[in-house]
Amino acid sequence: MPEFIHQTSASALTESLPRWQHAQPLAIDSEFIRVDTFYPILGLLQLGDGHGEMLVDPVAIDDLACLAPLLGAAGPLKIMHACSEDLEVLTPYSDGAVGQVHDTQIGLAMLGEGLQLGYQKALAQVLNIDIPKDASRSDWLARPLSDQQLNYAALDVRHLPALYEAVRERLQAKDLWHLFDAECAEVCRVPNAINPDEIWRSHGNAWRLSRQQSAVLQALMRWRETEAMRRDVPRGHLLKPLSLFEMAHSLPKQAQDFRGISELNPRVARKDGEEILAIIAQAAAGNDAWPTPVAVPLPREASKLFDALKRAMQAVADDLSMPLEVLWRKRLAERIVLQAVDTSIADALAQLGGWRAPYVSPVIAEVLNAHQAQLDEWSALRQASMKSR
Repeated sequence: MPEFIHQTSASALTESLPRWQHAQPLAIDSEFIRVDTFYPILGLLQLGDGHGEMLVDPVAIDDLACLAPLLGAAGPLKIMHACSEDLEVLTPYSDGAVGQVHDTQIGLAMLGEGLQLGYQKALAQVLNIDIPKDASRSDWLARPLSDQQLNYAALDVRHLPALYEAVRERLQAKDLWHLFDAECAEVCRVPNAINPDEIWRSHGNAWRLSRQQSAVLQALMRWRETEAMRRDVPRGHLLKPLSLFEMAHSLPKQAQDFRGISELNPRVARKDGEEILAIIAQAAAGNDAWPTPVAVPLPREASKLFDALKRAMQAVADDLSMPLEVLWRKRLAERIVLQAVDTSIADALAQLGGWRAPYVSPVIAEVLNAHQAQLDEWSALRQASMKSR
């Protein structure tokens, strides 16, 4: 029976690293807390090599710089399950890049097991192994950690190498391994930093605002982003989406105007109200710097174009023996269609990259060209909506 090492000493951790540096592959998971902070706080790091596990305690070990060669690009192939949050947590300990990562959740999605199959269900379905999840909501920063917590954490990497091997065999049997490797290379990385000056365009109601109101929303969301990072608090602890929209729409000029703003935290109104009012006044007055407003969404009849694209993609997915939802995502479809509407079909196709492009570009081009008249009509509507504001 494999046994885990609970590592609480910096010197012992450093001495143990050669074993994990030679793991092929290295299974990784993390336990962290992110309830009242902007940045996740690492509570435990789990490493496994198929023969045992090491649980690294970042509360007991102040400096984890020794992990950089292991977790960084020069380290071994890492395997994870649902890697996005773990990558964000581990990046500060890896010199900013974690190297090659394979995600078993992605592999199982390609095999038709669903886009977000959890680790517990994956083990049950693929390996017929049941593990408990009774410690998943633990406080991983409290010390001492209980035996139950430590055993739970070790299980999260104990069976991951076996799951990875089973997934690899099934992907290779369906000739999908090369596409899985390419998908992981695209997906398993920390996303680019958010541009505080552009984040306002992601607000769901930004298209309802005039240029002046858009400038206020831009300024408020820039302030929220930078302050949330500086104070290390969640964005919503400062200003929620509805509060942001209503302030941008109504342009409050004095503190009493905050009373009509929905979901505005009273503490934020008291502490930061004067600064927020100044930001609103400055953004509303600087018409030379007002941004171009967000265009109105596509009309309802655009659903017919999305349906046509989806039907065309189904044939490609069938040829690849891959689930449609892996090949063709809603966000990708929306991005391509909007680009075709706002600029051109050629620019829309240029949005495609990576392994999908050669498979889907000819099909997308054919469908979009068949709907050129509708694209031109929607383009005129969106341009008119921006000019009118």
